[in-house]
Amino acid sequence: MQVPPEAFYDLYFLLSRGYSRPLALKLVAQHYALSREEAVFLNRCVHSRLESRAIAAKLLKPADLRGGKLAIDGFNQLTTVYAATEKHTVYRCTDGLTRDALLSGPKAVTQGIQKIVHLIRRGLEELAPAEAVIVLDSQPSKSGEVASYLRRALKGAVQHLQVVVSKRADTTLIELSNREGYVVASSDIVVAKRARKLFDFASYILQRDNTLGSRVNNIPQLLEKQHKEWCRDGGPVA
Repeated sequence: MQVPPEAFYDLYFLLSRGYSRPLALKLVAQHYALSREEAVFLNRCVHSRLESRAIAAKLLKPADLRGGKLAIDGFNQLTTVYAATEKHTVYRCTDGLTRDALLSGPKAVTQGIQKIVHLIRRGLEELAPAEAVIVLDSQPSKSGEVASYLRRALKGAVQHLQVVVSKRADTTLIELSNREGYVVASSDIVVAKRARKLFDFASYILQRDNTLGSRVNNIPQLLEKQHKEWCRDGGPVA
């Protein structure tokens, strides 16, 4: 997937200037002749300045998780980890959360869970929360089998660990955050907006591995570079 750097900057600029998301995305997608998949990915990763700052302000550091409570958006976070192991591009987005360009949804996790479970276990052991809940959406095929596998494979990684299957995973995660004080690991924008505290679990796992961490592209840095080029000599570089 090759989205031009200018497309990221233009969408960020338009959203930050108050353009509606559908209109801003349509303008950028048409201007750069983006494919549907490229437009979807761009839409996931770029948010307005105010929205990005509001979400980034909720992000906690790894040390803040020790002895606390962590709720993980299972398919959401595991898909990003899996994407990196399969050499797909992964991006740190404008809101500080990490998202993948695989765009395959839960199917990738159900097929590749055994390949990444050791990374999940190591991450949980290092973070050492007192309680952890992995929430899986019930809609994807084989979600129950994935839940059963994770319960066995992650046994003992955390003092109190649950793997639950929910008909409305996003609602479950938001309620765990707002009613029970869990820190939520999710890059789903709806969940990120409504959860009280966030942790980028996928990014943490990838950054612990030099090979995987090197595949994370930094959109805020890209935007800064584009902005400097735009401002130089009073306009964009020809």
